Amino acid sequence: MFDVSIYLKLGWRNLWLHPLRTALTLAALALGIAALTFLSAMNDGWMQQIRTNFALTLTGHIQIHAAGFEQSRKLADRIRDAQPVLDSLKDLQGLHSFTRRLRVSGLASAAGANAGALIYGVEPIKEPHLSRMASFVQQGRWLNADDDRAIVLGDSLADRLQVALGDKVVLMAALENGDIASEVFRVRGLLHSGVLDIDDLAAVVPLFRAQQWLDVGVGVTDVVLRADNFAAVEALAAALRARLSGGRSNDGANSDAKKPAFEVLTWNQIDPMAEQWAAFADAYSWIVLAVVILVVLVEVLNTMLMSMHERSREFGLMGALGVRGGQMFVMVVWETVILVLLGSLLGFVVGGWLVWHYGRVGIDLSQFATAFSFMYMSPVIHPMLAGESLLHILGAATLGALVAGLFPAWKAARLDPAAAMREV
Repeated sequence: MFDVSIYLKLGWRNLWLHPLRTALTLAALALGIAALTFLSAMNDGWMQQIRTNFALTLTGHIQIHAAGFEQSRKLADRIRDAQPVLDSLKDLQGLHSFTRRLRVSGLASAAGANAGALIYGVEPIKEPHLSRMASFVQQGRWLNADDDRAIVLGDSLADRLQVALGDKVVLMAALENGDIASEVFRVRGLLHSGVLDIDDLAAVVPLFRAQQWLDVGVGVTDVVLRADNFAAVEALAAALRARLSGGRSNDGANSDAKKPAFEVLTWNQIDPMAEQWAAFADAYSWIVLAVVILVVLVEVLNTMLMSMHERSREFGLMGALGVRGGQMFVMVVWETVILVLLGSLLGFVVGGWLVWHYGRVGIDLSQFATAFSFMYMSPVIHPMLAGESLLHILGAATLGALVAGLFPAWKAARLDPAAAMREV
């Protein structure tokens, strides 16, 4: 009859027959597991930062456009009446906030220079609840609802235009019919985000004035949504697609079932770069797991082979007394499992403390701030270990233990008692 307690006692006793070797193996395992736990937490932490910063810098978690706008980027493909979209947002679970935008490419001019610009017409009150744009204002102020000729520029764009706070800037853009329209604004704030698309190109103006200037009535190009969290994004997008697929078409007529009036895009569909970074993080996680298995295999296999060699006479005596090969196989595997579990526990304690400590105080990498901003990373990284990553490391360590223990256990089970007892 299989008695687990006997194998536990034997496994524990056998490990400490050579305490120094066991202690060194446990220390090596603990150090490896701790390092890999911390690296996994770093990976989870900076990926969470990239996702959050990317989505909340400007893009939002979800964007709703008229069908085809994301590909054409033309005013003719705008949402002419946003009311059906706004109606579809009522009572949606997981929705944090939303805002409307009018987005167009154009030309910014001042007395001394001109430059290409990405022009955003935004709702001054709602935008700060959805994106971080207002928090990037380094000089001056954000837009006011009662100052409809205010403009906030990226600081690099302002440098190229040679303008400062209070100066006039003329924006020019093509209307739907091909004519060029211009409007005069006065600089109220300068943005610095570290993101090239904002600092080099962004010209942000009030939505109401942009709609009048571009002669689009109440039309907008984007309805941008912020979800409560990333876990809610896919369900929220699916609910929106279901609601909008049966609504009115973009021009107010009955919708054509074969041609949806609106497109609903999540943050990772809008920019493939974000999806590529997520794929890179997944690949990195698998590399970490491979390292875990390799470390466990090398450390444990070496220890167990040494132990088996030194205990050959013991195994021979056990065989002579009637202990079956299968029982010795289980005993050696069980010793391996105990060794790895102890090392993993110590490693998780040390790694967990490091994750908790640096997750609270952060790791300051401000000297690389420019590069990090370009990648939508904050200069202070806060490690955070996802439950999935923890399970992956634990699973990899256990798998490595089993694989490492199989060969020594197989050799122990196949020993010839008479030959083993003759070994010195």
